Amino acid sequence: MKHSLRNTVTHGRTKRTFESGWTLAELLIVVVIIAILAVMFLLVSWKRNIYRAQDAQRKTDVANVRRAFEEYYNDNGCYPSMDILASCEGAGLAPYINKIPCDPTTNEPYKYQPDSTTNLCMGNRVCAKLQDWADPDITTLGCHAQNGCGWGAFWNYCLATGTTVTAPGFNPDLTPTPSLTPTPAYFGPYACRPGTIAGGQVVAPGTCNNVGDPAAFGCPRSFAESDCQGLCGDSAYWCAQ
Repeated sequence: MKHSLRNTVTHGRTKRTFESGWTLAELLIVVVIIAILAVMFLLVSWKRNIYRAQDAQRKTDVANVRRAFEEYYNDNGCYPSMDILASCEGAGLAPYINKIPCDPTTNEPYKYQPDSTTNLCMGNRVCAKLQDWADPDITTLGCHAQNGCGWGAFWNYCLATGTTVTAPGFNPDLTPTPSLTPTPAYFGPYACRPGTIAGGQVVAPGTCNNVGDPAAFGCPRSFAESDCQGLCGDSAYWCAQ
């Protein structure tokens, strides 16, 4: 937009003024708003990259445990006891694996789900909770980001030993989809208040606020963390108001 400038003389001094268009103050406000939105977007992207790096460690841990289980079976004709993964950093699976791994951020033991509690030799699954709910490996296994793979909520990444890999009811002829509508999951007072959508795209991310009662605001999920785990850039986590 063009600006027309003129000089006026006031008490012997020359003053420049804008006759039309944007004022300098208005332009500065717009620049500041754009900068804030850019920083918010970068923070969300940075947080998601951290989640993906942590998820990569979880996948590696689960794969290492599965390999250890297979080697254990080859030597013992059965799989380990149900509580074998309960001791983080323990040596219960040595020499197949030096230390039993646990979740890299919560130190929670990974889930060991035998196919039968009375016959551990039949097979099992070892599961982790991936933080990046958009990870395509979740749906490839027929799992749901929040509902999990059928062995507990949020245990959404499971590798199998001595059994089928996919979740119960998985149909290989159908393309898995994360479009299920789970019961809202409330873990704390923080939730994503709505941002802005234009042309079907998120142009301004939502904001993580303490909403008190998430159900009253129509929130699909709430968080104990004041950053809502960096998920407010995804409209699927926005509250209704």
